[in-house]
Amino acid sequence: MNQIEKQVDQIIAGLKLIDKLKPVRFVREYGSHNVENPISGLLAVVSVTDTTLSKSYIGGYLSSTVKGESYAAKVEIRVYAPATENGSGLSEVASEILTGLKKADSQKIIVEADVSPIAFDPDMNAIYRIVHFGIEFCLCEEG
Repeated sequence: MNQIEKQVDQIIAGLKLIDKLKPVRFVREYGSHNVENPISGLLAVVSVTDTTLSKSYIGGYLSSTVKGESYAAKVEIRVYAPATENGSGLSEVASEILTGLKKADSQKIIVEADVSPIAFDPDMNAIYRIVHFGIEFCLCEEG
């Protein structure tokens, strides 16, 4: 598991501790599990959609003794509700995830977050919203 996945997993683990999110099943996109179709209950599919890695010296010209790897990633949590339930609770769960990110982010690496409008996925026969967030962190070492 790479560093970005570890950080995202820690954030998701923090979200799972929030009482209002306990009924939501969190799964990794393209994981080893099968998702039923049509879905039952609230489902949150987590995926890393973009990543960046750069190696640099921290502090630029002023300090070339601390070098590190800077990571950045864009993550999305696609929250599905069964179409048969008319999206009941979907907005509340998406809002709870958005506000819960601050509490779940113990490392303080989330730099932005937002929620998409409600949409329908005909392949899953489900109504969904997407919570997007970006993370940035650095792994530093004395050089």
